[in-house]
Amino acid sequence: MTESEMTGSGSDRRGFMKGAAATAAAVGAGALAASPAQAADGPLDLGTLLGDVLAGGALLPPIGVDIPCSCYGANVPLKLNILGALTLDFKGGINVCVRTSKADGLVLEIQGHRVEADTSPSTPNSGTLIAITMSNATITPLSVLQAAAGSGGLEMLVYLSLTIEVIDKATGESILILSTDPTKYATLKATDVKSFPPVNQKYTLQEPMQLFDKDGVLQGELQGFDVLVNHSSVPAAA
Repeated sequence: MTESEMTGSGSDRRGFMKGAAATAAAVGAGALAASPAQAADGPLDLGTLLGDVLAGGALLPPIGVDIPCSCYGANVPLKLNILGALTLDFKGGINVCVRTSKADGLVLEIQGHRVEADTSPSTPNSGTLIAITMSNATITPLSVLQAAAGSGGLEMLVYLSLTIEVIDKATGESILILSTDPTKYATLKATDVKSFPPVNQKYTLQEPMQLFDKDGVLQGELQGFDVLVNHSSVPAAA
C-alpha cells in the first residue's frame, strides 16, 4: 500500500501541520494515550518488538500517533538550470505517523514534508526561496523502521516523491515548479537508530534525484540531502 492510498487527496501541507498540532503537544508532554488494541499492554516496547536490538528497550509511541519533527540540512547540493549549482541550508519539518507493526519493525506514513532554503538570506526582500516538499505520487511506498540486515541494529527508510518550488521572495509567487520522476522516489536512510521519535538522527539521500518540469524536461538535480531530524513538540510552519 502506498502513502497516497492511505492519506487521500486532502492531505496538503497546511492540513497535516494543523492536524498535528494537538498531538505534538501531547507528545512533548509525554501524555500519549495507547490505541484500544494496545491499551491493556501499554506502549510498544522497541526491544521486545525488534528482538532487543536496543539496550533498555526504549518505548515507542502508540500506533496512530502523529510525530512532528524538525529537519535541518546543511550544505545541500542542488543544481537548477535557471540558477546553476547551489549549496544551501534547508530548514523545516516532517510529520510521521506510526501506522502498524510488522515482524521486524514498524510501518510509517509520511503525512507531510517541507523544508526551505533562502538563496540570499542577506536580502530579505529580494532573491528566491527554494522549497522541497512531499508530492503525492501513487507509487511512493510507506516508510519503515526495521532491523537492519546483518548489523544487529535498527535502520529507518523514508520514501518520498518530491516537488521543488522556486519562489520569488518579493512577491511570494512561484517562478518554477519541478518534480522527481513519478516512477521513482527518493530514499532517505538513517542507520544505527537509537530512538524513535528521532533525536539528532541523521538521514542521508541514497542517490541523486533528477528534477523535471511539467513537460517532462530535465531541469535540475537534487545531488544530495543530509538532514538532521529531531522530534519536535511544535509542528513546522506551513
